Amino acid sequence: MKIEEIYEDNIIINKFKTMVVAAGTGGHIYPGLAISEYFLEQSIPVSWAGTPKGMENSLVDKYKIPFYSISISGIRGKGLLPWIKLPFMLFRSILQSIKALRVDKPDFVIIMGGYIGIPMAIASKILGIHLIIHEQNAIPGLANKVISKFANQIFCGFENSLKGKVIGNPIRKSISNIKNPQQRFKNKTGPLNILILGGSLGASAFNRLLPPILNKFTKEQISVIHQSGEKHYEELVRTYLNLASGVAKGPPWLLGKEKFIYDIEEKYEWADIVIARSGALTISEFIEAGIASILIPFPYAVDNHQYHNGKILEDKKAAYIIHENEIENKLLQILLKINRKECFLMALRAKKDKLNSNVSNKIYSYCEEINNEK
Repeated sequence: MKIEEIYEDNIIINKFKTMVVAAGTGGHIYPGLAISEYFLEQSIPVSWAGTPKGMENSLVDKYKIPFYSISISGIRGKGLLPWIKLPFMLFRSILQSIKALRVDKPDFVIIMGGYIGIPMAIASKILGIHLIIHEQNAIPGLANKVISKFANQIFCGFENSLKGKVIGNPIRKSISNIKNPQQRFKNKTGPLNILILGGSLGASAFNRLLPPILNKFTKEQISVIHQSGEKHYEELVRTYLNLASGVAKGPPWLLGKEKFIYDIEEKYEWADIVIARSGALTISEFIEAGIASILIPFPYAVDNHQYHNGKILEDKKAAYIIHENEIENKLLQILLKINRKECFLMALRAKKDKLNSNVSNKIYSYCEEINNEK
């Protein structure tokens, strides 16, 4: 539904509405937010479909973006009972999706992957709404594999089996504006700055295994900021308290411990190297900004997609990959031999040959072209 026509120099510009569908983890939500931010800057109305209790509820600005809740959750790896309940849950969520789409009347539905995409995709096809999917990972998720069979357009962050158009992952403007490696590393001295990212949901293994290894270094050798995720923050505090013999601040090399990092751009500029999981968005941000990294893929990720994401940077010699069960054997070896010069070279390799950063503009241009053909 064209919501308005604006006349400029006798040319009619047809505006349109878009609904972004993303829930669950930052890997789906943040690319969706990047698209929403760009579309709103172009004066394109954007709405959002998420789940009632997912982290998207705290990240989406509901004053700017109408929010619709769809009651559905993931089932893979959760036993038999969720599979038995699946037909009933799917039927209810499809009805909720149809209602949301009839109320909002978008011209395009952009699905970022995840289980919420299934009912929204089915509802979009029932109502004849143009369906777009964006797959962030090197190994496609199950939902996007299913939806790709009837989507109107498939965009991909990396080469994968969906055979869609590879455009990269949508990145927030603030990440794209980070200083390049040459600027960040120029005249830099002092201890090696290490940023640990547990991810949007946290990583308990990082909290347990990394601090004792880092404690083999002095404050003259390293400086560390450790993000834990809210769920695992108390565990992290206890770990550092024990390491520092009851000193609340923690070991002398620990600069900070945080539940969530809201100024990630500043932390990226501060860091010489980042220790992180290898979600698609993390990899894309490291490529966009040029970030050296030690990647520890989440071992239970569906289809081991985090390992395959990480290989993209490892193959460029911009990252080390350590499997979680190898942390105690390999991380110390890497940290003992790495220095700031190598981090700088890794950062340069990460940024080399990156795709055009304005991915959101490519999706917007596609929507604009389709809309003008109507």
